[in-house]
Amino acid sequence: MNDGGYAMREKNLVAALRALGHPARMRIVRLLSDQAECRGAELFADLPLAQSTISEHLRILREAGLVTSHAVGSGVVYCLVPEVLEHVGQSLHDLAGNTAPCTSGTTDERMTRG
Repeated sequence: MNDGGYAMREKNLVAALRALGHPARMRIVRLLSDQAECRGAELFADLPLAQSTISEHLRILREAGLVTSHAVGSGVVYCLVPEVLEHVGQSLHDLAGNTAPCTSGTTDERMTRG
């Protein structure tokens, strides 16, 4: 299979960004960032979504390496993987710091164009 020559680091970054690209998953990450670990039942109570929908979002976050889970009693506990979030943040910071300014308009003009 042709991987386009992309480094694993780039692939992992894209997977994490894709996983973070949904408002519900961003909300889950924010909820998990407030505590060391969180029971699934707490997430189900805090989010206005069906349990199956939340479970699917958690699966996507786990597959991207952003979240881990383990069984505790009859429930599941979820935790963020801070190193992955730090990698995403640092990569975006590096990209922004190395980006040449656009000369075809101001940032505000580019952001409002449809």
